[in-house]
Amino acid sequence: MPALIVAFDGVLADTLPLRAHVLADAAAAEFQQRSMAAALAVLPGRTLLEAALALFADETERDPTLPELVALRAQRGYRQLVTHGVPVHPAVVDEVEAAGRRGDRVVVRADSERRDVEPLLALLGLDHTLAFLRCSDDRPHGAAASLVRSWQAIDGRLNGLRQPPSERVAWEPHGVTTTAVAGEFAARVRAF
Repeated sequence: MPALIVAFDGVLADTLPLRAHVLADAAAAEFQQRSMAAALAVLPGRTLLEAALALFADETERDPTLPELVALRAQRGYRQLVTHGVPVHPAVVDEVEAAGRRGDRVVVRADSERRDVEPLLALLGLDHTLAFLRCSDDRPHGAAASLVRSWQAIDGRLNGLRQPPSERVAWEPHGVTTTAVAGEFAARVRAF
């Protein structure tokens, strides 16, 4: 039985532009202008806090609270935007449904928080198709990046289900980091 691990942010749902928008708006509210393009460049595979830390890498030494304030404001804005749904990629939704019908294990990995992702999956009718969902705020927490922690947790669960990496396919947003990390835990990685 193969496993399909699909990134929620940027693959299943077109959330990256929304996340970039709220990050750029939050930066502007803190009088630290950043373009949507700059925000979009740091988002794949990162939480809003990790993206804010990357976006303000130079400023963090003199003002360590700046990325945290930006991330909190961005998270609040994002939560308001997604309460009624997000744009999705219909072909990906169709493939996830088809994989579920075939009996494949379907896992969704999200950079967003669980309380934002679960209702959206329910709106799409995919919540019952999944073997499990792994979100950036799920335990265990640690010093590693959320992308790495998520993949380690997914690997642990799939290994427990006797699902070796050779039978796993990962769909990640286009980016060197996202595909490299996924490649450590899945035999095939498709970048979107």
